[in-house]
Amino acid sequence: MTGGKQFPLARDVSVPGAGLLECELGVSFGQESFLYSFPAGNPMNSSRLTRFAELVDGWGRAKKAGRRSRLVRPVAGSERDLLVFHTQEYVDQVKEASITGVGLSDTGDTPAFEGIFEASLFPVGNTLNGLRMIMGGKVDHFFNPVGGLHHAGPAEARGFCVFNDSVIAIARALGDYKLRGVAYVDIDAHHGDGVYYEFEPDPRVVIGDIHEDGRYLYPGTGSANETGTGFGAGTKLNVGLPPGAGDAEFVEAFDRVEEFVRRSKPEMIFFQCGADGLAGDPIADLRYSAAAHAYACRKLHRLAHEVCEGRILAMGGGGYDPANVAAAWGAVVEELSGSRAT
Repeated sequence: MTGGKQFPLARDVSVPGAGLLECELGVSFGQESFLYSFPAGNPMNSSRLTRFAELVDGWGRAKKAGRRSRLVRPVAGSERDLLVFHTQEYVDQVKEASITGVGLSDTGDTPAFEGIFEASLFPVGNTLNGLRMIMGGKVDHFFNPVGGLHHAGPAEARGFCVFNDSVIAIARALGDYKLRGVAYVDIDAHHGDGVYYEFEPDPRVVIGDIHEDGRYLYPGTGSANETGTGFGAGTKLNVGLPPGAGDAEFVEAFDRVEEFVRRSKPEMIFFQCGADGLAGDPIADLRYSAAAHAYACRKLHRLAHEVCEGRILAMGGGGYDPANVAAAWGAVVEELSGSRAT
């Protein structure tokens, strides 16, 4: 990482009743974060992280008063971790593609490259490390920027996502840590289909997902009538916004999500905070500013301290304009590190 200027964070949307919270945030970021990078021409490549890396570097060299945070070195997950959700056949397929650099393509947007298996272990390992640190009381909150790969299915790569760290971490929270209920909040421009369909019938996983309407954007799912099935009916909320929607529309939608999640009283909040909803992203058509991320994170931060002992695990997700990524994720770091009120 190289030093560089800090980027101002939009914060023109306020949350009533705010007060400074003393929190410690773990942020997983290092040279290994750049390994999950598809070949030239694919939007999911390491260049999208360059501005965020400058921000992290500057933040690490000059900590602001009131901010309590630590940089956590990335760690790789294991094959056992992958098998919590993915099939052995698929894991073996990725391992083979990692050697040859050929294959692993759904509709052409998730190509293999040499070393893809090893690179894909880090998003999973980092998210699980965040879960361990939160549940072990080492940090209050955790942010894995190169995580939130919410499209991957049990036996296939989809939408730049090879392994679904979100599903694996949620499953571990419910299984290993015996949590009775969690919330998954997703504000990526694309619907988190891999997470939604895995937990569609599960009432323990409350989902609030705001995205660009699937009639206009990949993966084409996440309609308002997708509210869960079976015992999970009514535990999911999908809000599709039209192309061009900005901060005002986002705030209205997020207030619905926040109230929906609040009613469930989750024991932990998983937050996928993709930056591809910001204006100027090359593959989506929403028009948020970084104020949307600050608003969402501030409200979830306060809610987490009210209902689940502050437990929030944030994951970066998409975002393909480097300046937008820095602004959106910078807002997440700032809000969760206690440097300003929730």
